Amino acid sequence: MIQGMKITVIALCVSTATLMASSNQQKVCPRLLTNASMIINIEGKFVNEERNRTRASIEWRHHSDALDTFFVKPNDSRPFTYITAGKYRYIEFEEGKIKRQLGLHHLRENIGLTPLKLDDLELLANGYFKCPDTTKLEPNKNILATAASNTWWSLVVDSLPNPEKAVMRGAPKSPRYFSLANWKSYAGETFPTLASVSGENYSGSLWISSAYPSQALELAPENKPVKPKILLPVPKLFGKIAVEGERKIPLILKLNQKLLSE
Repeated sequence: MIQGMKITVIALCVSTATLMASSNQQKVCPRLLTNASMIINIEGKFVNEERNRTRASIEWRHHSDALDTFFVKPNDSRPFTYITAGKYRYIEFEEGKIKRQLGLHHLRENIGLTPLKLDDLELLANGYFKCPDTTKLEPNKNILATAASNTWWSLVVDSLPNPEKAVMRGAPKSPRYFSLANWKSYAGETFPTLASVSGENYSGSLWISSAYPSQALELAPENKPVKPKILLPVPKLFGKIAVEGERKIPLILKLNQKLLSE
């Protein structure tokens, strides 16, 4: 009798744990900037806390089923490559391909002298946010809690899915404020092409200079094998006329040249 009760209790505990795990999984909402394999080029200009002007260029190669890679070029320090798979990450410097393994606490480090942090790259690649608390009578759908960040713990937006204002709060003493503008779509993926960012004693702007599917890079002329030149003239087949000139990668999210030249 007692043995049977023990088995029943154990079964109930296992069932409850399974339901709780399932419930917790349902409460985590993936909210990535993009779910497609894309290449996004981001430019940033800032005035940092020391009142110095800084800038950084970031090429983000996002893969839906592989590692994410960021090619980062700050103007005040040596460039590096940031590679993350969510559970582990490392930095690779160009000189000698030196690798630096990173733990979660390293994500709070700044990128050069800019106010950007390594955790910002982590959030772009693996930015999952918890759903609003549905136990409340009137849950605020615009308040989200980060589920994969060591620096930022909450994100509050004025509207969804394309907010104009956003506030991030976390380990830094003061919040970070965003003003987002010029949302544009390509192949079903929508991005804010311009963002103003500010915090305590710093400010700046971020903009997307280009964004395109990663397949476009594979088809780029510079990535194709160079065919040997044929000295003798080759007759063209009827109906198949060669197209002269170099094929360009579609840079579909360009801002005006005046902004980029500043």
